[in-house]
Amino acid sequence: MQINAKSGVGIILTAMLLVSMAFVPTVSAQANENVGVKAENIDFSIEKEYGKLFLEKMGYSAELTSSIPLKNLEGNVEAVAFSVNNEGYIIINVNDLSVPEYSMTSENPFVDKNKNYYYNGPLAYVEGELKSERIKTAYIYKKERVNKSKRLSELKKIFMETSNVQLLSGASGILSHSLRTWEDNNIYCGPIAAGINLIYLDDYLDNDFVASGYENQNDLLDFITNGYIDNSGTYAWQLRNGLNSYIEDRNLANEYSAYAIAFDYSKLMSLIDDDKPVDVSTNNHPTFDDHWIIAHGYFVQDVPYVVPQPYIVVNNGWGDNNINVLVGDYLINQVWIE
Repeated sequence: MQINAKSGVGIILTAMLLVSMAFVPTVSAQANENVGVKAENIDFSIEKEYGKLFLEKMGYSAELTSSIPLKNLEGNVEAVAFSVNNEGYIIINVNDLSVPEYSMTSENPFVDKNKNYYYNGPLAYVEGELKSERIKTAYIYKKERVNKSKRLSELKKIFMETSNVQLLSGASGILSHSLRTWEDNNIYCGPIAAGINLIYLDDYLDNDFVASGYENQNDLLDFITNGYIDNSGTYAWQLRNGLNSYIEDRNLANEYSAYAIAFDYSKLMSLIDDDKPVDVSTNNHPTFDDHWIIAHGYFVQDVPYVVPQPYIVVNNGWGDNNINVLVGDYLINQVWIE
């Protein structure tokens, strides 16, 4: 059969192209974008570079090491944790490069590459295997995928154009002093949050909040749990009512009251500005759902996001201050005294 010369050349070129494609290795874009790659094969290079620039824009000199993949409750890699300067950590979502949580001073809780970690948003993780029957929360931490290379390029451009992070005007605040870093494996987080709040007010607002013989962790927490707040899971109204009973017994009810409302970022900011710590409840922990943390600061990051990213700075209820967590709908209620 005679073949038309022009069409024959086209067939040959097409065949050569198909053969060459078969022998060209897959480019790194897919691996870097973490699409369909198992956890052990992800190099997290985009996340690492993004995290370093993110922290440098916040004014920190950062060295990121020891990448640990974090799975969501569906068993897929959702985020990666890096150690920062061997004394802090940062968590970066692998789908949209958002930063749900970081601290420059608290020890990285994710350190063993041979273990599985399930992460359900800020301060909510499980180490080891997680069976579905153990999951108690209805909250699912899962982000939509974006073009991460483009987002990294945007941050690089901003990094070259500005010398430091731009915060929204006036949108940052911190308590005038540090919170106590109390922790006790035998005391639930609700009474601990109440105790840390009370001792701060006693130290820096009114020394009648705590009797002189109880101005320490063991005595104050024992006193709280034996008459005001049960040593068990605590709802916001229970925390508020227990604190109000305590305030009344301290003969302070004419001056102070405890309040409980749904989480309100604007109100939290005003309280921090007035030097009042705020107990905040979360509902995203995989196996015990609710948890109480204590807010002692806030800031809103404007760069590199189109939509500003609000953070609160918290005591995690387990003995660590200065953990920055991204605000989200896992924050349920807040309780405070004023």
